[in-house]
Amino acid sequence: MLQSRHEFVMFTFRAHNAVNKRLNKPLYSSVDECVATLRNNIRSRTAHEYRVSYINHITRHWKTFQDVSGIVALKKIREMKRIEDEYIGTRDTNFAIQIRSDIVILPQSVLEQTTETRVARPMFFGGPTGGAAAGFQITSRGLRLRR
Repeated sequence: MLQSRHEFVMFTFRAHNAVNKRLNKPLYSSVDECVATLRNNIRSRTAHEYRVSYINHITRHWKTFQDVSGIVALKKIREMKRIEDEYIGTRDTNFAIQIRSDIVILPQSVLEQTTETRVARPMFFGGPTGGAAAGFQITSRGLRLRR
């Protein structure tokens, strides 16, 4: 569990770098680089505008799912919007915060570790008789009823 704002920011920067590594995007080696990038990104739009835009984007996306997954996602998105409106939006600093800048975000040795490639295979759960004719299938889009 993260115990402070500093630990949360460091986790966020490290997670972002790990994703960037997988996508062959630029990596940031220090807090100064990350904060400079954040401040540069909010010159034309505020951080609040980015968050609201993201919430609107995922709302449009999940409204297209007319099933349980869409309904559940929209409930969580409404919660995100409420948190943005009632909490984060009122406390937004546009990254005008003090963070120790002498910390390396993610050591290169960690980023160079290779992970094994996994092939996603659907899992089948048979019906009451355990047969393959009926049951559920776990896919990349969630749990689906097999016919």
